[in-house]
Amino acid sequence: MPFVTLSNDNRIYYELTGPEDGPVVLQFGGSLFGRHNFGFVNDGFRERGFRLLSYDATGYGRSDCPKEPYSVEGWADEGALLLDALGFDRVFVHGTSMGGMVTIAFTGKYPERVIAACSDCGMARCDLYRRVYFRTWRKMAEAMPLDDFCDLITIQAVGDHFLAEHPDTFDMVRHVIRLNPPYTIRWACLAMETMDLEPLARQIQRPILFTNGTKDTMTPPRLAAGGFSAHDIAAAIGDWATVHEFPEIGHADLLECPEEATELVTSFFTQHADA
Repeated sequence: MPFVTLSNDNRIYYELTGPEDGPVVLQFGGSLFGRHNFGFVNDGFRERGFRLLSYDATGYGRSDCPKEPYSVEGWADEGALLLDALGFDRVFVHGTSMGGMVTIAFTGKYPERVIAACSDCGMARCDLYRRVYFRTWRKMAEAMPLDDFCDLITIQAVGDHFLAEHPDTFDMVRHVIRLNPPYTIRWACLAMETMDLEPLARQIQRPILFTNGTKDTMTPPRLAAGGFSAHDIAAAIGDWATVHEFPEIGHADLLECPEEATELVTSFFTQHADA
Protein backbone atom coordinates (compact mmCIF):
# COMPACT_ATOMS: atom_id res chain seq x y z
CA MET A 1 0.00 0.00 0.00
CA PRO A 2 1.34 3.49 -0.86
CA PHE A 3 2.22 5.66 2.11
CA VAL A 4 4.20 8.88 2.28
CA THR A 5 5.55 10.75 5.29
CA LEU A 6 4.97 14.49 5.08
CA SER A 7 7.34 17.17 6.31
CA ASN A 8 5.21 17.46 9.47
CA ASP A 9 6.00 13.76 10.16
CA ASN A 10 2.44 12.56 9.59
CA ARG A 11 2.23 9.32 7.60
CA ILE A 12 -0.43 9.51 4.89
CA TYR A 13 -2.11 6.77 2.88
CA TYR A 14 -2.78 7.76 -0.74
CA GLU A 15 -3.86 6.28 -4.05
CA LEU A 16 -2.79 7.60 -7.45
CA THR A 17 -4.90 6.13 -10.24
CA GLY A 18 -5.68 6.87 -13.86
CA PRO A 19 -3.50 7.54 -16.91
CA GLU A 20 0.06 8.39 -15.90
CA ASP A 21 0.21 11.27 -18.37
CA GLY A 22 -3.17 12.71 -17.32
CA PRO A 23 -3.64 15.95 -15.40
CA VAL A 24 -3.78 15.34 -11.65
CA VAL A 25 -6.91 15.97 -9.59
CA LEU A 26 -6.32 16.38 -5.86
CA GLN A 27 -9.43 15.15 -4.01
CA PHE A 28 -10.56 16.45 -0.61
CA GLY A 29 -13.16 14.19 1.00
CA GLY A 30 -15.93 14.99 3.44
CA SER A 31 -16.08 14.98 7.23
CA LEU A 32 -17.63 11.50 7.53
CA PHE A 33 -16.70 9.69 4.29
CA GLY A 34 -13.20 11.00 3.65
CA ARG A 35 -11.81 9.90 0.30
CA HIS A 36 -14.69 7.44 -0.20
CA ASN A 37 -16.99 10.33 -1.13
CA PHE A 38 -15.73 10.04 -4.71
CA GLY A 39 -16.40 6.33 -5.24
CA PHE A 40 -19.23 6.85 -7.73
CA VAL A 41 -17.40 9.40 -9.92
CA ASN A 42 -13.82 8.13 -9.96
CA ASP A 43 -14.25 5.86 -12.99
CA GLY A 44 -15.81 8.69 -14.98
CA PHE A 45 -12.87 10.99 -14.23
CA ARG A 46 -10.33 8.34 -15.18
CA GLU A 47 -12.18 7.49 -18.40
CA ARG A 48 -11.92 11.18 -19.35
CA GLY A 49 -8.15 11.10 -18.93
CA PHE A 50 -7.69 12.49 -15.41
CA ARG A 51 -5.25 11.09 -12.87
CA LEU A 52 -6.74 11.03 -9.38
CA LEU A 53 -4.83 11.71 -6.17
CA SER A 54 -7.04 10.30 -3.43
CA TYR A 55 -5.85 10.08 0.15
CA ASP A 56 -6.84 9.61 3.76
CA ALA A 57 -6.35 12.97 5.45
CA THR A 58 -4.72 12.97 8.85
CA GLY A 59 -7.23 11.51 11.28
CA TYR A 60 -8.92 9.31 8.67
CA GLY A 61 -8.68 5.73 7.44
CA ARG A 62 -5.16 4.31 7.18
CA SER A 63 -3.33 7.58 7.79
CA ASP A 64 -1.91 8.69 11.14
CA CYS A 65 -4.59 9.78 13.59
CA PRO A 66 -2.89 11.94 16.22
CA LYS A 67 -5.09 13.10 19.08
CA GLU A 68 -4.85 16.80 18.33
CA PRO A 69 -7.16 19.61 17.17
CA TYR A 70 -8.14 19.57 13.50
CA SER A 71 -9.27 22.44 11.29
CA VAL A 72 -10.37 23.06 7.72
CA GLU A 73 -7.35 25.29 7.14
CA GLY A 74 -5.06 22.62 8.61
CA TRP A 75 -6.33 20.00 6.18
CA ALA A 76 -5.79 22.48 3.34
CA ASP A 77 -2.17 22.94 4.47
CA GLU A 78 -1.79 19.17 4.53
CA GLY A 79 -2.91 19.01 0.90
CA ALA A 80 -0.03 21.32 -0.05
CA LEU A 81 2.41 19.17 1.94
CA LEU A 82 1.16 16.08 0.12
CA LEU A 83 1.79 17.71 -3.26
CA ASP A 84 5.29 18.63 -2.09
CA ALA A 85 5.99 15.08 -0.93
CA LEU A 86 4.81 13.54 -4.21
CA GLY A 87 6.49 16.13 -6.44
CA PHE A 88 3.39 17.75 -7.96
CA ASP A 89 3.39 21.46 -8.72
CA ARG A 90 -0.02 22.56 -10.06
CA VAL A 91 -3.14 20.39 -9.99
CA PHE A 92 -6.88 20.48 -10.34
CA VAL A 93 -8.68 20.39 -6.99
CA HIS A 94 -12.03 18.71 -6.28
CA GLY A 95 -13.55 18.67 -2.81
CA THR A 96 -16.99 17.70 -1.56
CA SER A 97 -18.91 18.55 1.62
CA MET A 98 -16.25 19.44 4.22
CA GLY A 99 -13.78 18.77 1.42
CA GLY A 100 -15.51 21.54 -0.52
CA MET A 101 -14.66 23.85 2.37
CA VAL A 102 -11.06 22.58 2.37
CA THR A 103 -11.00 23.34 -1.36
CA ILE A 104 -12.04 26.95 -0.69
CA ALA A 105 -9.25 27.31 1.88
CA PHE A 106 -6.68 25.59 -0.36
CA THR A 107 -7.54 27.70 -3.41
CA GLY A 108 -7.36 30.89 -1.37
CA LYS A 109 -4.08 30.01 0.37
CA TYR A 110 -2.24 28.25 -2.48
CA PRO A 111 -3.34 29.77 -5.80
CA GLU A 112 0.02 28.90 -7.35
CA ARG A 113 -0.79 25.18 -6.84
CA VAL A 114 -4.27 25.33 -8.41
CA ILE A 115 -5.10 25.11 -12.13
CA ALA A 116 -8.84 25.17 -11.42
CA ALA A 117 -11.03 23.93 -8.57
CA CYS A 118 -14.48 22.59 -7.80
CA SER A 119 -16.03 23.08 -4.38
CA ASP A 120 -18.99 20.71 -4.18
CA CYS A 121 -21.40 21.44 -1.31
CA GLY A 122 -18.95 23.94 0.16
CA MET A 123 -19.34 27.19 2.08
CA ALA A 124 -17.00 29.57 3.84
CA ARG A 125 -18.88 30.18 7.08
CA CYS A 126 -21.96 28.66 8.70
CA ASP A 127 -25.08 30.61 9.50
CA LEU A 128 -26.77 29.91 12.84
CA TYR A 129 -28.86 27.06 11.40
CA ARG A 130 -25.77 25.24 10.09
CA ARG A 131 -23.73 25.87 13.27
CA VAL A 132 -26.45 24.16 15.29
CA TYR A 133 -26.61 21.42 12.62
CA PHE A 134 -22.95 20.50 13.05
CA ARG A 135 -22.96 21.04 16.81
CA THR A 136 -25.82 18.55 17.05
CA TRP A 137 -23.91 16.08 14.87
CA ARG A 138 -20.93 16.38 17.19
CA LYS A 139 -22.99 15.71 20.29
CA MET A 140 -24.86 12.83 18.65
CA ALA A 141 -21.55 11.26 17.60
CA GLU A 142 -20.53 11.37 21.25
CA ALA A 143 -23.80 9.97 22.65
CA MET A 144 -25.59 7.78 20.07
CA PRO A 145 -24.84 4.27 18.84
CA LEU A 146 -22.80 4.72 15.67
CA ASP A 147 -25.24 2.92 13.37
CA ASP A 148 -28.11 5.15 14.52
CA PHE A 149 -25.94 8.21 13.92
CA CYS A 150 -25.09 6.94 10.43
CA ASP A 151 -28.75 6.38 9.58
CA LEU A 152 -29.63 9.91 10.64
CA ILE A 153 -26.82 11.34 8.50
CA THR A 154 -28.08 9.30 5.55
CA ILE A 155 -31.61 10.68 5.63
CA GLN A 156 -30.28 14.22 6.06
CA ALA A 157 -27.87 13.95 3.13
CA VAL A 158 -29.66 11.75 0.59
CA GLY A 159 -33.03 12.30 -1.07
CA ASP A 160 -36.05 10.23 -0.04
CA HIS A 161 -36.81 8.99 -3.55
CA PHE A 162 -33.21 7.87 -4.07
CA LEU A 163 -33.24 5.97 -0.76
CA ALA A 164 -36.52 4.29 -1.67
CA GLU A 165 -34.88 2.97 -4.84
CA HIS A 166 -31.51 2.23 -3.17
CA PRO A 167 -32.17 1.09 0.43
CA ASP A 168 -28.72 -0.50 0.58
CA THR A 169 -27.36 3.06 0.86
CA PHE A 170 -27.84 2.79 4.63
CA ASP A 171 -25.45 -0.17 4.87
CA MET A 172 -22.93 1.56 2.60
CA VAL A 173 -22.92 4.70 4.75
CA ARG A 174 -22.51 2.68 7.95
CA HIS A 175 -19.56 0.78 6.48
CA VAL A 176 -17.71 3.88 5.28
CA ILE A 177 -18.22 5.97 8.41
CA ARG A 178 -16.96 3.07 10.57
CA LEU A 179 -13.59 3.36 8.75
CA ASN A 180 -12.89 6.66 10.53
CA PRO A 181 -12.25 7.28 14.24
CA PRO A 182 -15.08 8.92 16.21
CA TYR A 183 -12.49 11.35 17.58
CA THR A 184 -11.86 12.75 14.10
CA ILE A 185 -15.56 12.88 13.25
CA ARG A 186 -16.21 15.04 16.33
CA TRP A 187 -13.34 17.37 15.47
CA ALA A 188 -14.49 17.64 11.87
CA CYS A 189 -17.94 18.73 13.06
CA LEU A 190 -16.35 21.32 15.34
CA ALA A 191 -14.08 22.50 12.50
CA MET A 192 -17.09 23.18 10.27
CA GLU A 193 -19.09 24.73 13.10
CA THR A 194 -16.40 27.28 13.94
CA MET A 195 -14.64 27.94 10.61
CA ASP A 196 -14.52 31.38 9.02
CA LEU A 197 -13.02 31.09 5.55
CA GLU A 198 -14.41 34.37 4.24
CA PRO A 199 -11.01 36.14 4.18
CA LEU A 200 -9.47 33.23 2.22
CA ALA A 201 -12.50 32.94 -0.06
CA ARG A 202 -12.24 36.63 -0.98
CA GLN A 203 -8.60 36.04 -2.02
CA ILE A 204 -9.47 33.38 -4.61
CA GLN A 205 -8.08 34.23 -8.03
CA ARG A 206 -8.30 30.87 -9.74
CA PRO A 207 -11.23 29.45 -11.75
CA ILE A 208 -13.54 27.74 -9.27
CA LEU A 209 -16.82 25.91 -9.80
CA PHE A 210 -19.33 25.76 -6.94
CA THR A 211 -21.83 22.89 -7.14
CA ASN A 212 -24.77 22.30 -4.82
CA GLY A 213 -28.15 20.61 -4.83
CA THR A 214 -31.23 22.81 -4.73
CA LYS A 215 -32.62 20.70 -1.87
CA ASP A 216 -29.44 20.63 0.20
CA THR A 217 -30.26 21.70 3.77
CA MET A 218 -26.81 20.85 5.11
CA THR A 219 -24.65 23.16 2.97
CA PRO A 220 -27.11 25.02 0.73
CA PRO A 221 -25.93 27.35 -2.03
CA ARG A 222 -27.54 30.28 -0.19
CA LEU A 223 -27.33 30.79 3.56
CA ALA A 224 -29.14 32.95 6.07
CA ALA A 225 -27.64 36.11 7.57
CA GLY A 226 -24.27 35.48 9.17
CA GLY A 227 -23.23 32.74 6.78
CA PHE A 228 -20.97 33.04 3.74
CA SER A 229 -22.23 30.74 1.02
CA ALA A 230 -21.19 29.67 -2.47
CA HIS A 231 -23.27 32.49 -3.93
CA ASP A 232 -21.67 34.98 -1.51
CA ILE A 233 -18.20 33.87 -2.59
CA ALA A 234 -19.16 34.12 -6.25
CA ALA A 235 -20.43 37.66 -5.71
CA ALA A 236 -17.16 38.56 -3.98
CA ILE A 237 -14.73 37.15 -6.57
CA GLY A 238 -16.70 37.79 -9.75
CA ASP A 239 -15.64 36.07 -12.95
CA TRP A 240 -13.34 33.62 -11.15
CA ALA A 241 -16.45 31.77 -9.93
CA THR A 242 -19.14 29.67 -11.60
CA VAL A 243 -22.14 28.33 -9.65
CA HIS A 244 -24.21 25.32 -10.67
CA GLU A 245 -27.20 23.91 -8.77
CA PHE A 246 -28.42 20.37 -9.38
CA PRO A 247 -32.23 20.48 -9.41
CA GLU A 248 -34.13 18.31 -6.93
CA ILE A 249 -30.89 16.99 -5.37
CA GLY A 250 -29.87 17.23 -1.72
CA HIS A 251 -26.36 17.07 -0.32
CA ALA A 252 -25.21 13.94 -2.17
CA ASP A 253 -24.98 14.85 -5.85
CA LEU A 254 -21.91 12.63 -6.31
CA LEU A 255 -24.13 9.73 -5.22
CA GLU A 256 -27.50 10.71 -6.68
CA CYS A 257 -26.39 12.06 -10.10
CA PRO A 258 -22.76 10.92 -10.55
CA GLU A 259 -22.77 10.98 -14.36
CA GLU A 260 -24.03 14.55 -14.50
CA ALA A 261 -21.60 15.68 -11.80
CA THR A 262 -18.68 13.99 -13.53
CA GLU A 263 -19.47 15.57 -16.89
CA LEU A 264 -19.92 19.01 -15.35
CA VAL A 265 -16.70 19.03 -13.33
CA THR A 266 -14.47 17.42 -15.95
CA SER A 267 -15.76 19.81 -18.61
CA PHE A 268 -15.00 22.75 -16.32
CA PHE A 269 -11.49 21.45 -15.68
CA THR A 270 -10.87 20.85 -19.38
CA GLN A 271 -12.13 24.35 -20.22
CA HIS A 272 -9.63 25.87 -17.78
CA ALA A 273 -6.71 23.51 -18.36
CA ASP A 274 -4.54 26.37 -19.64
CA ALA A 275 -5.56 28.87 -16.99
